[in-house]
Amino acid sequence: MNWIVWIGYMAAALVVISFLVSKNMRLLRTINMLGAALFILYGVLLNVNLPVIIPNAVIVGIQVYYLFIKREESGRSSQPA
Repeated sequence: MNWIVWIGYMAAALVVISFLVSKNMRLLRTINMLGAALFILYGVLLNVNLPVIIPNAVIVGIQVYYLFIKREESGRSSQPA
């Protein structure tokens, strides 16, 4: 088995593990984002396999939004004026 296949297995494992995290949403999103990023790498290494790359790029974007952008917005609104 070559190393590219192992990247795919690591990506799948991280995505599955992310669904086992129930109490810490930040950890769930981080693990899921790492799994999706590995799936993007896996798709690229398989010569631009777009059905793998596109949905996982969207997932990474969603996770980045909720981990960093949305968090900053909610932090600003909860501060007293």
